[in-house]
Amino acid sequence: MTLVPEVADHLARNAPETLLLAAGGIADGRGLGAALMLGADGVLMGSRFWASKEALVPASFQAAAIAAQGDDTIRTTVVDVVRKLDWPHPFTARVLRTPFTMEWQGREAALAEPVIEREMERYFEAARCGDVDNTGVFVGEAVGLIKDIRPADDIVRQIVREAEDLLRNKAPSVLTLP
Repeated sequence: MTLVPEVADHLARNAPETLLLAAGGIADGRGLGAALMLGADGVLMGSRFWASKEALVPASFQAAAIAAQGDDTIRTTVVDVVRKLDWPHPFTARVLRTPFTMEWQGREAALAEPVIEREMERYFEAARCGDVDNTGVFVGEAVGLIKDIRPADDIVRQIVREAEDLLRNKAPSVLTLP
């Protein structure tokens, strides 16, 4: 709630031609409307479009996401360690809490030779087959707001319509005194 306005103020003073996009947990018109009111020029939505018809994501991953809530995700390095991707601290990935991620969460150091080769094969084979339980499903906390898989253009239209309705109708009613 404070980062976007602070950055918006900074950009207004120092780089007014720079666009500010808010990101993180935005998946509906409420998030878009809030971001605009906080001073953003627009939003970046990852998870919502990951859950679209056009996304190159296994249907089983999308189904698991639709069934999930935001608290069903976890920030972890497990998915990077098993893929031998060495991101510097403090970078982590947000994924669904799957049996695979929870098996290794907090035990990343145990994913060493020779275990890593077996687990890497398990991880990638599961990803290829859409096996949610044995891989990482990358999706953010906005997953709790995602209830369906639709074409991206439908998603954009609905989110814009929701934001417009909220800004046009709800915002003025909040200011009306009894």
